[in-house]
Amino acid sequence: MVKTLLLTIYICIFCLIANPLQAAKQDCGETAVQIKKERNLLKKQKLLKQALKLCPDNAEIHYGCAYAAERLRKYEKAQSHYLKATEIDNKYAKAYFGLGDIYMVLGNSGSAIAAYEKGLQLVPKNRRARAALEVARIKHKSELGQTITTREFIQVMQQSKKKETTQGAVDGPLLRMQIHFYVASSQLSEKAKEQLIIVGKALESPALSETIFEISGHTDNTGTPEANLILSKYRAEQVREYLLTTFTIKPENLIVAYYGDTRPVLPDTTIENRALNRRGEFKRLE
Repeated sequence: MVKTLLLTIYICIFCLIANPLQAAKQDCGETAVQIKKERNLLKKQKLLKQALKLCPDNAEIHYGCAYAAERLRKYEKAQSHYLKATEIDNKYAKAYFGLGDIYMVLGNSGSAIAAYEKGLQLVPKNRRARAALEVARIKHKSELGQTITTREFIQVMQQSKKKETTQGAVDGPLLRMQIHFYVASSQLSEKAKEQLIIVGKALESPALSETIFEISGHTDNTGTPEANLILSKYRAEQVREYLLTTFTIKPENLIVAYYGDTRPVLPDTTIENRALNRRGEFKRLE
């Protein structure tokens, strides 16, 4: 009789503890569904903020916060929520894909590749993610100074264009290249000319012949900021001049920009980082 009574008490205590937890878990799931149905972005943000306080360990709610932040161009905030969603649920493929998109916008193609690959391990038939992964691989290869093809250049530049609205963001069709110049000079090396043949063929192709591009020059922080700014200007101008004299490209389609050492890809703390910061960029404007 006593054993039966004790067992009943234990069951009651367990129910008192477990039911609220189960109810809370169910409430979080229902809340995530309700938020997903909300179409107004500002209302959705308000709901997400409230839900995050009640359900801090819900992957769907973190994903919703990330997606809303991404739409508002708050990329670093979106990144943190996508990461949290993958930490809570390491099989959440959509969160990995979202994370890959953010890394691409922030110019981190290496991390984007890893995120897309992880998501595709979970959902291998996702076409959009596969296409994004292919572009990320091309960009990463180009950034490292490896050779890309004319077809690959065109593929990157045929991405859907997005207006840049956040400082440091590289959303939209942009390709970074380590164009080789002679040391402390704006004179193109022979290797640089070989690189630009690939670009020139792409720019005079029917796919891109009516497209306007920005050619921007960048340096590392070796030397004074004033000297670096001038050097980046001369180098971007040399790239433009070579393309115009070697290929059939409309002059008005190539616009020069120069930034010196003000837009490093990585901190200028190592030889490798400085090499990546000494670069040319081709960005499709329209």
